[in-house]
Amino acid sequence: MINFHGTCKRRSYFEGWYFRNQNEAEVISLIPAFHIDEKGKKSTSIQVIMNAASYQITYPIDEFAVLKKRSGVRIANNIFTSEGIVLNIETEQITVKGKLYFTKWTPPRYDIMGPFKYLPFMQCRHSIYSLAHDIYGKLIVDGREVCFNRGLGYIEGDRGVEFPRDYLWTQCSWHTKGNNTIVMAVADIPFGKLHFKGCIGSVYYGGKEYRFATYLGVKIRRYNKRELWLQQGRYALQVRLIDENPHNLLAPVKGNMTRTVYESIDCKIRYRFMVDRKVMFDFIGRGSFERGH
Repeated sequence: MINFHGTCKRRSYFEGWYFRNQNEAEVISLIPAFHIDEKGKKSTSIQVIMNAASYQITYPIDEFAVLKKRSGVRIANNIFTSEGIVLNIETEQITVKGKLYFTKWTPPRYDIMGPFKYLPFMQCRHSIYSLAHDIYGKLIVDGREVCFNRGLGYIEGDRGVEFPRDYLWTQCSWHTKGNNTIVMAVADIPFGKLHFKGCIGSVYYGGKEYRFATYLGVKIRRYNKRELWLQQGRYALQVRLIDENPHNLLAPVKGNMTRTVYESIDCKIRYRFMVDRKVMFDFIGRGSFERGH
């Protein structure tokens, strides 16, 4: 279920949803969003991120609507719900039209923020709506047909004032005896006058979720622009970026979409996951890698 929390917000607020859709050859991610700047001006947008380029399309705020009965949002003639997506984007830069249908979502066992969701000082609150689901349908992108026949989907969301000043986020989905997903994020979290590195994420593999989080005692063994190594009790995860093809994305600053961050939407990343020192998987996948600094 896609929830909208911004009804009563008056200024310096954003809320967005990240829909990742991939087939065997490429990835198309979509970010519908609602934002209010420091002066209280509201706006809405859709970002389209593909293998070759990224685009942002801005719409008047009266084109934004919450679809309560369908559990989703509408921006102009574009609809995003738990059942699927309808796209009717047509600009000078890009045209995307078509429909995608989702199978039943796989939500995490409980809120990915854990007890952190209750902390009032958080710049940004993160949600994961579906770790993995199948996708069917097709999109016409600038006259080119992109088909999804049991494609893979992933959906998350963010809301708050702005993104952390420094963060790393990676996500990867793949088919191996079912749908599997890795999503992991490390970010700089302000705590009064101090800062600390916080971590949240999940490995969904073989129908089981393995949660990594600061509130569960995760230790960040290595963290830099290309690597992330985590240790938490019986679990260990190593992530290494092999190659990248970053595209610009706009991110919020006090609700206004003025910051540029960079995401490689379909790049080579090595993931190695162990439980009790036993290697559960070690492979090079087609994942997303995003940095903000």
